[in-house]
Amino acid sequence: MILKMPTLGLTETELEQLNDFLMSGKTPEETMDLEMLDGMLVALTVGPDDVAEEEWLPQVFAGEVPEFDDQAEAELILGLIRRHAEGIMHAYSVRAREAAKESALYYPLILEDEGVDEKWQETLGAYWASGFRAGVLLREDAWQAALDEDEAFFETVAKILALELGHHPENEDDKLDLKGRETRLAELPWLVEDIMHYWLEASVGTVETVRNDEPKVGRNDPCPCGSGKKYKKCHGA
Repeated sequence: MILKMPTLGLTETELEQLNDFLMSGKTPEETMDLEMLDGMLVALTVGPDDVAEEEWLPQVFAGEVPEFDDQAEAELILGLIRRHAEGIMHAYSVRAREAAKESALYYPLILEDEGVDEKWQETLGAYWASGFRAGVLLREDAWQAALDEDEAFFETVAKILALELGHHPENEDDKLDLKGRETRLAELPWLVEDIMHYWLEASVGTVETVRNDEPKVGRNDPCPCGSGKKYKKCHGA
């Protein structure tokens, strides 16, 4: 297993240890692999609402309970999952946005499977997008309303889902070839950030409409708190 993009929180050894368990015979057949888990956690982190661990953790194991050897193994594996989730939350936090310059806040974790499937490049990123979709479905009503309302937002999400489908969600003729897939993966960190800012702006916009009947605050507009910083690096948490 080779990590296609760098991540944070867990070491590479810990990531491999976690993925080995997720793909072992101790887990249900439909258990997420590490790439899918990463996609789901990113969707939950940048999405419209907080989702409690009690809701998302069972999704990792398809609603079933893994066959841990003992309590120590259970604590180890669940601890690795929680730490990975915390690392992603930190990556998109207000503090991280304040410190960010030109680099992406987070690089999604994409696995290369060249030792398993000779055509692995044709589906590179598909599992990550599948996990992202699983996270979206945990708040399906909110996401669907936004997708129906905002065409630009829909197209941003569609670019991610195309990694799973191999084509645009509404146009099977708009296929994603190998070169297009590689380009899309390079864009992926920025697509996720666009989605994060959409939900941040939607949240503050709703509040302002009720209180002051003023226009929605944009991602690059000054924060309403008066700090002088851009909204996305201040109270856009």
